[in-house]
Amino acid sequence: MLTMEPPALNPYEAPATNLTGSAVPTTQQYQFRDMKAFAWVTGLCISFHIPYAILITLLLKQVITLPDEMLDLIDGLYAIAFIVGVVFYCMWKYRCACNARYFYGGPLRYTPGWCVGYYFIPILMLFRPYQCMKDIFEKTYLVFGQKAPTSLLLVWWLAWIATSLFDNFSAQSEDPSVLLTSQMVALPSVFLVLWVLFTLTRRQYEIVTDAELAAKIGTIDPYKSFVQKVPVVPMQIPPVPPAMVGPSSTPPEST
Repeated sequence: MLTMEPPALNPYEAPATNLTGSAVPTTQQYQFRDMKAFAWVTGLCISFHIPYAILITLLLKQVITLPDEMLDLIDGLYAIAFIVGVVFYCMWKYRCACNARYFYGGPLRYTPGWCVGYYFIPILMLFRPYQCMKDIFEKTYLVFGQKAPTSLLLVWWLAWIATSLFDNFSAQSEDPSVLLTSQMVALPSVFLVLWVLFTLTRRQYEIVTDAELAAKIGTIDPYKSFVQKVPVVPMQIPPVPPAMVGPSSTPPEST
């Protein structure tokens, strides 16, 4: 019986490695999470501020008057709507972060849990929630091959910070003008929050309902948005000065 000897090892040959395979992670461990109902509940609760601000303005300007019992009831309903809106907003954002992770099968810069948790950590709550929302938008818009509206997102977050500061200041003041200013500052923030809610919700549902876009799920490079394209500039070698040139090889002329 003949036996074949294994080929001799070449000590100068690079060792074989098994690095084949797709560099894009799979989406088997992730799935799309429905969040449309959370967006609508959050939107309704936030929209309650619009008639509330109008009512407060009319009361401060003494256009209308209401009994104290009615005012207490309205304030109570407003507080309930605010709490419910915060809870459903956090659930909505968590699911949007999970969906953005599902679209390309890789992790976000910040986990879905931290996308919500940063709202409750001092100092970090001033900038980290915006960074999380920006990351969710960017990963969602990667499927469309479009740039996320990050400029408008920044305006949304600055308006939200301004509203929070005015609310804290007006809560410690009894000046009617301060209360009126606080209500007026909050109105742009309300409309911007509604834009963020329904723009991101609509975009994410477009991905899973459109066959062409759904086919891209799991094929997007997760590092595409992190890499900045640097223009290639051709290298220009400066000429060598005459003083740096060595002695000429031409023999001197005889006299």
